[in-house]
Amino acid sequence: MLSWEVSGKKVFINFDDVRLVDFNVDNFQDIQDIVLEIFGTEEVTYFLDEIQNVTLWERWVNNLYARGRKVFVTGSNSKLLSSEISTFLTGRNKVVYLHPFSFKEYLRLKGVEFSGFSGLTSAQKTSIFALFLRYFEKGGFPLVLKNDDVELSRQYLEDIVHKDVLTRYRVKEIKELKDLVVFLFSNVGSTYSYSTLKQITDIKSLSTIKNFIDYFQDAFLLVQVKRFSYSLKKQKVASSKVYSGDMSFLKTVAFNFSENRGKRLENLVFLQLRRKNADVFYHLEKKECDFVIKEGLDVTKVIQVTLTLQNPQTKKREIDGLLDAMRIYKLREGLLLTFEEEDVVDIDGRRIVVMPVWKWLLEQGF
Repeated sequence: MLSWEVSGKKVFINFDDVRLVDFNVDNFQDIQDIVLEIFGTEEVTYFLDEIQNVTLWERWVNNLYARGRKVFVTGSNSKLLSSEISTFLTGRNKVVYLHPFSFKEYLRLKGVEFSGFSGLTSAQKTSIFALFLRYFEKGGFPLVLKNDDVELSRQYLEDIVHKDVLTRYRVKEIKELKDLVVFLFSNVGSTYSYSTLKQITDIKSLSTIKNFIDYFQDAFLLVQVKRFSYSLKKQKVASSKVYSGDMSFLKTVAFNFSENRGKRLENLVFLQLRRKNADVFYHLEKKECDFVIKEGLDVTKVIQVTLTLQNPQTKKREIDGLLDAMRIYKLREGLLLTFEEEDVVDIDGRRIVVMPVWKWLLEQGF
């Protein structure tokens, strides 16, 4: 619940501890009294975890800041980014998103430092690819990887759904909400509309479905991706896609998802784009392209993801979708990510770079 470090005068408090369930605004002064008693001074550094569970925490943190205290606040829900923080901590806070491990971070966990492809032996490449296969299955949660126990993610999801969704928002349609979670995880990368979800669930209200998906996003379980359009009105009414916040959920929660490795690969690519704070959309005009990356007002990259190009029909569909996006956004180069294949394809003055996802991940900054 609480821990104290005399050297450096640090205080850690986990507000998710059951013993703090009745914590209220009066107890903030109790913390400062205890700090003074232990250290003989109030000049300490505070580390406050899951503090969004406490009412009026923003005002207390603001008071600590005003008195020259250094405060680190962490939480697993986007309520930490709510308007109240903007009101009380304007100009006094810096937000840092912590994502599950990237592939390069997973390699470091396994003692592999990647500094470039040049000089890698065939045996080293084989070893890295083997680790990629494990990362592809287990996702990026540190404890899941450290303990080699992907089933931990099932418990993570149950805890998040109950604590950060059902309890926080006082949801009464428990079964319907859980069914919606499983359906969305089982259909990542596929387009849907609220009307479609209404038809396939027992949820009667479109606004309720929208609220549920917003709750999932607030808890970082799922991320919604919009169809790109230069018209904000068209973009708003178009069908969306969702992607899982971690790959492990697709292994432990999604229904019969293990067979669709192509969509899982697409989800992995999305997570890396999100990790780099890319502004991500999908493209659908005459053809479909998985990812459109916008920087400022311009589309700068288009990415297609497929498991393999060995089937001629699949190859034509994926390339046609990429070319459609490249023509519309006036791009000379597109990226086609696969599981293992590598190539360069030139068509009508446009270049398509075919690259394995594991190599692409290693080329990213982190």
